[in-house]
Amino acid sequence: MPGVGGPIRLSGLSSNMDIDKLVSDLMRAERQPLDKLHRQKQSVVWQREDYRSANTAFLNFRLAADEIRFEKTFNKTTATSSDDKVASISISNSSLSSSFQVKVDKVATSATVIGTAITADAAKPLNETGTIRINGVDINVTADEKIDSIVKNINAQSSKTGVQASFDTNSNRLMLMTKETGTNSKIELSLPSNLQNALKLNPTTVSGTDSEYSVNQGPVITSGSNSINVNGVQLQLKNVGQTSIGVESDTSGLVDKIKNFVNKYNEMVDKISSSVTTKRNRDYKPLTDEEKASMSEKQVEMWENKARQGILFSDPMLRGALQSLRSAMSTPLDGVGKDDLKMLSQIGIKASSDYRNNGKLEIDEKKLTDAINNRFDEVKQLFLKTSTTKPDTPEGIKQRRAELGIGDRLYEEVDAIMKKVTKKMGSATSLESMDESMIGKQLKVINDQEKSWSRRLQDIETRYYKKFTAMEKAMQKLNSQGSWLAQQLGQ
Repeated sequence: MPGVGGPIRLSGLSSNMDIDKLVSDLMRAERQPLDKLHRQKQSVVWQREDYRSANTAFLNFRLAADEIRFEKTFNKTTATSSDDKVASISISNSSLSSSFQVKVDKVATSATVIGTAITADAAKPLNETGTIRINGVDINVTADEKIDSIVKNINAQSSKTGVQASFDTNSNRLMLMTKETGTNSKIELSLPSNLQNALKLNPTTVSGTDSEYSVNQGPVITSGSNSINVNGVQLQLKNVGQTSIGVESDTSGLVDKIKNFVNKYNEMVDKISSSVTTKRNRDYKPLTDEEKASMSEKQVEMWENKARQGILFSDPMLRGALQSLRSAMSTPLDGVGKDDLKMLSQIGIKASSDYRNNGKLEIDEKKLTDAINNRFDEVKQLFLKTSTTKPDTPEGIKQRRAELGIGDRLYEEVDAIMKKVTKKMGSATSLESMDESMIGKQLKVINDQEKSWSRRLQDIETRYYKKFTAMEKAMQKLNSQGSWLAQQLGQ
């Protein structure tokens, strides 16, 4: 059958040969350079995928390092009240352990107006008209309005009046109350007599009251709010009485964050060490489409699992990353007191002595807890110390690293590693993206070579078919001549 735009292909009737199979077999040998490019491209794609997996491990460790490089992690405290009915803890921002007593003489109140019981049916229209004025704002009442709609109209103006209304269906009373507390909160209410009778409210002016409290038997303090701040602790005053407030450093959360930091480091070491120490199995190469077609899905999956092992074996960038992180972990902290904590090993965190663990960290939780409880400021300095040295020279980079606390030191180190990995693998979502990364450019070169070879193989295949077609035509002619000659001799 003739191909589209190609030469005429004869079927082999004259030669009794399977021309298509012959050409296919010949092309299998010719196609080996293209198959080699396909395998090479698949290996590069797998390499990019494994780099992404490595960067995910680096990212998880960076997130753990991020949690131990800020003051808030080390300054966490818990506060308790001996009597929550007098004053409860709202927020504790204190960084100091302390205790104090709070005596509440008065709690702040809102300005409040409560009417008497309404005798009319609240579910029916009042059949009264007029204007209710609250703090200088008018609320008009029409004859067809019910109690509920009047309450809604008052509340619709609360942003201007500072007053909210409610209706108690059990007692049939209308209530007005300021949103704020204290003597500065007020309700100035006026309304005509017909609405006074209907709503059972009288014109009045009322104010709220301030809270009054003292700390550690000190002078009385007044406040327009029941939410007060004492020594970094936010309290909510509730009732008259006395309560003791205790503030203590909460180190349990800090221990957990440091343990998480160690665990994520070890997970990262496992991942990267496995990638750079697993050797390639040269007996397994990426499969071509033709090879996949002759195998089951399970066979393809098992083969490719073998073929992609060791794709990053002895990768210099990842090996260097592990080495730099180990160095950052073990470098003593510079610029601190002679007897201050300088190394993680001093607080119970050290590298495993078993070489098979590839430098993973071991943690002595008791030693860590003791260090936090007894040498808290030094532990804090070990993780949080800053540096003013500029990293603009190799010496400056080295000095800055030694001066930085463990948190920032490792965060900056792993962040730089991730940027190197990203520069090599690219940031595009597609594994075959031909971006400006090193792998992206490599894929572009392979892709161009594949296109060139595809065109060359198409030309070679066309030449083969031309030759076999010429042979078929020659044999056709020879057979015709032979038949004519036999016919002549027979006559």
